[in-house]
Amino acid sequence: MKSLRMGCMGDKPCELELLSDPSQVFHYNDFTDVNYEDPNFNVAIPVFAIAGNHDDATGESLLCPMDLLQVSGLVNHFGKVLEADKITIRPLLFQKGITKLALYGMASVRDERLFRTFKEGNVTFEIPSIREGEWFNLMCVHQNHTGHTNTAFLPEQFLPDFLDLVVWGHEHECIPHLVHNPSKQFDVLQPGSSVATSLCDAEAQSKNVFILQIRHDQAPELIPIPLNTVRTFLMRSVSLQDVNYLRPHDKEGISKYLENQVEELIAEANEATKRKLGDALDEMDEQQLPLPLIRLRVDYSGPDNDQTIIDYQVENPRRFSNRFVGRVANGNNVVQFYKRRGKHNSASKRGINSAVNDADVERIINERGGELEVNTLVNDLLHKMQLSLLPEVGMNEAVKKFVDKDEKSALKDFIDKEIENEVDMLVTSGGGLHSDNPEQIKSLIRQVKRANYTIDSSSSHNHETPATVPSAPLPYTEAEELEVTPTPEPLIPSRKRKNPPKRKVSPPISESIAISDNDEENEIVLSDDDDDDDDDNDMDTQRQRTSKSNKPTAAKPSSRKTRQTTTVGKSSSGSKPKTTKTPKTDILSSLLARKRK
Repeated sequence: MKSLRMGCMGDKPCELELLSDPSQVFHYNDFTDVNYEDPNFNVAIPVFAIAGNHDDATGESLLCPMDLLQVSGLVNHFGKVLEADKITIRPLLFQKGITKLALYGMASVRDERLFRTFKEGNVTFEIPSIREGEWFNLMCVHQNHTGHTNTAFLPEQFLPDFLDLVVWGHEHECIPHLVHNPSKQFDVLQPGSSVATSLCDAEAQSKNVFILQIRHDQAPELIPIPLNTVRTFLMRSVSLQDVNYLRPHDKEGISKYLENQVEELIAEANEATKRKLGDALDEMDEQQLPLPLIRLRVDYSGPDNDQTIIDYQVENPRRFSNRFVGRVANGNNVVQFYKRRGKHNSASKRGINSAVNDADVERIINERGGELEVNTLVNDLLHKMQLSLLPEVGMNEAVKKFVDKDEKSALKDFIDKEIENEVDMLVTSGGGLHSDNPEQIKSLIRQVKRANYTIDSSSSHNHETPATVPSAPLPYTEAEELEVTPTPEPLIPSRKRKNPPKRKVSPPISESIAISDNDEENEIVLSDDDDDDDDDNDMDTQRQRTSKSNKPTAAKPSSRKTRQTTTVGKSSSGSKPKTTKTPKTDILSSLLARKRK
């Protein structure tokens, strides 16, 4: 808030003229105007922002931290999503000189739900009904850009092709140039995070912020500005098999070799920091250089000779990392040991339960390119276990809250609530069950489990979505074209306006488009209990979170840049009866109703 006040407030007049009605975009609170037109604020540089996945909206009014900045007059919070299963995206229309900008925004939504919302045709874009090429259409999104699973991302193909540029948040890797989508004919900018929040390859890229220059009838110009004050992060991967003079039992020699590797990385990082600081280095002591982030990934698996595999003996990762305390920012996790899974490893030899064994974990790691997330593992194992009464979906959500959001009571609260609901249902069964007959209770539970298994099996066949998105054209129907009130040339004020300008009576929004639809190596990470991939000392750990929504949803793209007034009918997805969030409760209720009859 201090930075926003110091950098954005001032007497310099803002030359942006708002042509649309802001109350259609800021309709969720009492302040329905942009902050630079508020007579109580002097805003020189307005900030427009959407909420990310860490800005969880809670309560009846879905309040999030960005709303606090909005009501304080520091930012303009747009693109808020109130219903995850029915989304309407309205732009803010600006004009400066002869250049016109349509700014679209969509806050972070849980990826699986957003995927289905697009797929079912429940995402609507409103566009200005003015001639082709007059508006530069820019959209801001905050979703997964790459497919972690079949539906846990937002495909670029789902976005409408009238867009000119998409600014893609959430991904931490910085791509310092525009990436063109040849099928949709728009460009994508992925600015990435401003600091390294996890020690991975994507975070090792240089960090930048960007200035985007937009001019009428000209291609946008992107100016990257390197962030030189960010900690230098270097990462290196080594395989002990490739070092000829190392022997599997030579633990001391292995530690010495790895120590030399880390020393080289520290020296390289310090030199890179000096180059980035440039002239500022003369004003500080070399001992005051920002500590670098160092990550050495070590494959300690032994050679596979089709007989016995002898892995290399390595030191405890935390004990090894602590040798560099005071010289690196991540003194607890400098090294990460892992080994490739060989064909000789088998959990079945150890007699582990087939529902939860190392083979399942190994398979999931393979699918995720060597990276394992808790929610993926829990979801897969719960599906295999087939719980009798507790719903797997709700259990997975509770685990996510416990792990990602550090809600200590999430699991207990969920289980207590489900047990209470089901006990109440059994108590009020109206004579359908007899409490003195335990066999009848057990039989009912088995019926619930079988019915739920049948539903899950049919659902997986009917609703599984492929990772690739077909690009068949969608059926369009012509709609009545609405008139647009011409707007006069904007006047550039010489002094700061103290009164709010008169609002245009007819916002030039007259048409809507509803988008609808008829190796990384296999590896296991070795670490002690306290080891973590994030910096424990100097950085705040950011974890992926999922927004609270009502049901999973997502979409199909439109055809190429259409400026006529068009609407697309929603695809008929079938009339399925609505169920609660816990399908097993619905099954139990149905069985009890049948017994009462």
